[in-house]
Amino acid sequence: MSEIESRLNNGVLEIQFNRPEKKNAITKRMYQALGDIFVAARSNPDIAVILISGQKSCFTAGNDLRDFLDNPPVDDESAVFRFLQTVADFPKPLVAAVNGPAIGIGTTLLLHCDLVFSGESALFQLPFVQLGLVPEFASSYLLPLRVGHAKAAEWLLTGKTFDAQEAKAAGLINGVYNDEQFFSAAVHQAQALAQLPLESLIMTKRLMKQTYMAKTLQTMEEEGELFRKRLASDDFKQAVARFLNRA
Repeated sequence: MSEIESRLNNGVLEIQFNRPEKKNAITKRMYQALGDIFVAARSNPDIAVILISGQKSCFTAGNDLRDFLDNPPVDDESAVFRFLQTVADFPKPLVAAVNGPAIGIGTTLLLHCDLVFSGESALFQLPFVQLGLVPEFASSYLLPLRVGHAKAAEWLLTGKTFDAQEAKAAGLINGVYNDEQFFSAAVHQAQALAQLPLESLIMTKRLMKQTYMAKTLQTMEEEGELFRKRLASDDFKQAVARFLNRA
């Protein structure tokens, strides 16, 4: 069974994190698979929308820290940064269905999704500072743009965990459903989008994002350079050691 599963359903490509025994923590191999899927989906005329999900009780715990320590990304061509790039400028609508932990990239990924639906048990966290790292995926730019500086600073600097209701109130996500309905709500919306004229969807998404896309890509590049440096820091290595000792 693949750690990244995908299936095409009536114009919607459903992508699922499938590593539940590790809370869907993402490895280099998983990033490579995700990047390949997104690159292929970009030009596939049968795919109108992508829907990203985890299991009912877990979206993703973020990056696999042991894997990041053993296989740190060295440049923009590394699997993780290739994936970030393909998602940031992906032209078709992206929908996310989130429940349980959505840590690190599990939250920053949502800034690049067009519609996000969560279950009541969703928990979000951006623990970059606590790990001795810096934000990624242009979150240092997009998060203040989305929720305002005060809320973004609260989430990014303190690394606090926040729930679905707080995420919705701040404007990070679109809707909160009970844990049994969030996925079907996301599927329903993704399927509805897939029935609309694809070129109109693509053009409308491009128009909405064009005013800040250049800054998004610039910020990703700046964050990536600092992130790679911080991966080699004693702060990060000590934080990973503490995490692995607790695991």
